[in-house]
Amino acid sequence: MMAVIAPSDAPSVDYDCLAPFYDEFTTGYAHDPWVAAIEKRASLIGLEGTRALDIACGTGKSTLPLIARGYSVIGCDISAEMIREARRKLPDHADSFFVADMRELPAFGEFDLVLCLDDGVNYLLNDTELDDMFAGVARLLSPKGVLAFDVNSLLTYRTSFAETFVTETQGRFFAWRGEATAGIQPGELASAAVEVFAEGESGLWERHLMRTVQRHHPRQAIVAALGAAGLSCCATLGQHRGAVLEDAADESRHIKLVYFARRKDWSGKIER
Repeated sequence: MMAVIAPSDAPSVDYDCLAPFYDEFTTGYAHDPWVAAIEKRASLIGLEGTRALDIACGTGKSTLPLIARGYSVIGCDISAEMIREARRKLPDHADSFFVADMRELPAFGEFDLVLCLDDGVNYLLNDTELDDMFAGVARLLSPKGVLAFDVNSLLTYRTSFAETFVTETQGRFFAWRGEATAGIQPGELASAAVEVFAEGESGLWERHLMRTVQRHHPRQAIVAALGAAGLSCCATLGQHRGAVLEDAADESRHIKLVYFARRKDWSGKIER
């Protein structure tokens, strides 16, 4: 028999449902080299200090490489179950994980490096939410701090979000069903259904369903939102699979674009 756990319209509830399986579903994500490459570019821009904020940290997959590199990290995510998983995985740092909405960031403190990885920014579905997120980061960023975040490219929405694939990991089946089309345009919404088939505590197979909705954010919209928050975009890199970053960002060639920003009033040299 199979029990069905239905999806919700709230992203936090959807990710609560996925939390126990998230690490398996994303097992191929190269967070260690990705964080290392981002830190290297942030250092060229002028990053100083080791206080880091990991926004939309999920189960801590992006937090762990920061800790390993000597950062004092606070991680936050809108999903309470994701935070529960992060605390379970990193018990020595359990007190550093918090439930928080990136659109309403609490006064966590002041940070030298602020990260928001794994296309967290794409879950902001309108310009107001984008403005709110960057305004919150600006309040938390140290005078010489660096913000780094990724967004999905048009290539990703026209391929991965328009495709279906099924994979099996440790006896669990994951199905991704993209609902977008290959003709999605800049600034449009894209969605996908994620299904997980796993054996529950009762011995019954359970079907966990969630639906993810994202928005493609054109570069001009991101730069404008950063500017409105008092931040300046100082680098935009293109990313290939395997966390390979390139200086030239191309929506039709890279799966992600990675942005770096600083305060507009920072007086040091910025490498573009």
